[in-house]
Amino acid sequence: LQSQISREMVGDFLLIAALAGLLVLFVTWRAARLGRSITRPIADLCHRVVGINSGDLAEGEPIRAEEYEIRTLSQGFEQMVGRLNRQIRETSRNQESLRRAELALIQAQVNPHFLYNTMDTIIWLIEAEKTEEAVEMVSSLSSFFRHSLSRGQDVITLREEEEHVRSYLQIQQARYKDIMRYTINISPELEEAVIPKLTLQPLVENALYHGIKLKRGPGHIYVVGRAQGEDILLQVTDDGAGMSPERLEELTKALDQGERVGFGLSTVHERVRLFFGPPYGLSISSQQGVGTTISVRVPLRREASP
Repeated sequence: LQSQISREMVGDFLLIAALAGLLVLFVTWRAARLGRSITRPIADLCHRVVGINSGDLAEGEPIRAEEYEIRTLSQGFEQMVGRLNRQIRETSRNQESLRRAELALIQAQVNPHFLYNTMDTIIWLIEAEKTEEAVEMVSSLSSFFRHSLSRGQDVITLREEEEHVRSYLQIQQARYKDIMRYTINISPELEEAVIPKLTLQPLVENALYHGIKLKRGPGHIYVVGRAQGEDILLQVTDDGAGMSPERLEELTKALDQGERVGFGLSTVHERVRLFFGPPYGLSISSQQGVGTTISVRVPLRREASP
């Protein structure tokens, strides 16, 4: 009996030892597999981060992993890369549009007809021995083109923009002194506020050529700037020919849809929108036979602001 009990105890012990060994092997295998399932995806994630840091912004497939947290982290990385790619493409398109708009405005400044007529007026003043007026006009022309270039800056102070517009109006008044008068009234506290360069001059030019000259009589151009809450409201008003309700609706619709209409209006509107976003830009009000007002709304930002 004792021998039988001993044999059964040995058998049970061997069985327990075998089961324990199998359990140890299973736990070891499972731990190794679990370790690989965690460390391999983490290594892949590290490799992906290194690639992104090196400039590899191609959106890829999320890393396959058994753990929910690793899958979520990988999906978050790829979504971030996708958003970054879209933002880069959008920024590139905006910058390209901004450069085209600025180039169009600068090209308008060197309009050969404007330059030819100005130089012709200077020659006439010299021949008429009106030397002082000729010197003033040359000085205004120099100031006009200096502010057009603005040292290559895209954004200038409102004071510089006012000087640019004043130079332009001084030149044009010498040519159209019988039909054009102008008044500039911009709040002094806004002098250091910044706006995209070449914002006001195209609007003033539009007021002269499409408002005052079509009136066939004396007219006045008013340039006004004032603060409105957190914004700046700039307005160019003329008492010229104005426009019909149909033409006003056509221009307003074209500006909203980004179409190229008017003399520099769409370009200015596009540049303001690219700088500050859709809430800002141009608006037009007009009445046939009474005149036109073009308003520009931009955020109030100082020169020292980032």
